[in-house]
Amino acid sequence: MRHSQEIPLSPKLIARFVGFAMLVLASSLAIAQQFSADLIRTKPQGAANSKVYISGDKVRFEAIGQKEKNAVIMDLTKGTSMMVLPGNNSYVVSEPGRTPTPMPFFRPADADNACAAWEKLVSKPGTCSKVGEDAIGGRSTVKYKGTAANGDTGYAWVDSKLKFVIKWEGEKSACEFQNIQEGPQAASLFGIPAGYEKFDLAQAKKDAAAKKTKPKPATKPTPQ
Repeated sequence: MRHSQEIPLSPKLIARFVGFAMLVLASSLAIAQQFSADLIRTKPQGAANSKVYISGDKVRFEAIGQKEKNAVIMDLTKGTSMMVLPGNNSYVVSEPGRTPTPMPFFRPADADNACAAWEKLVSKPGTCSKVGEDAIGGRSTVKYKGTAANGDTGYAWVDSKLKFVIKWEGEKSACEFQNIQEGPQAASLFGIPAGYEKFDLAQAKKDAAAKKTKPKPATKPTPQ
């Protein structure tokens, strides 16, 4: 196992990737699908876009425009996620207990009756109603409107064929799957590359905390 000092990781980068991973892990599964797409985020301003690969219960995210091809890989059935770091030939397993952002990337069993899946994902009192059929990027979807207990309103578009939300628009966040390409995805996209080592994030945090609390050596007085 690599020593934590050998792998310079940004806490913000880890939080961003793992938080997004936990978001998708909160979704419910239906039938297996295979496709890739660009996940374009229009809210909040400056949010990172991602390339997404989906094969059944496996999902891979890569931030678009990054120098290193860092990726988050999730197994939706097992409820696990990890971040793969090619620059360090290492991978980080996500920590349990992180709270996902309430964005409904769920997979309802029936695109025409998605409210039950949405309400289960949000797990809080609110309302959900079907608006009707709509077309997003040339694809047939069913549009839904949801209102949270605090009054915030959001809309979700469920792809009729993929049975997956391909567009979400809320008051503080919005994103859309674009350039959807249906077809088999390479198995190598969802595994740990050969030769990669696990990075112990918990130990790295302990080491960082120890450095902060370590007393500084006393300085000798300057001779007069």
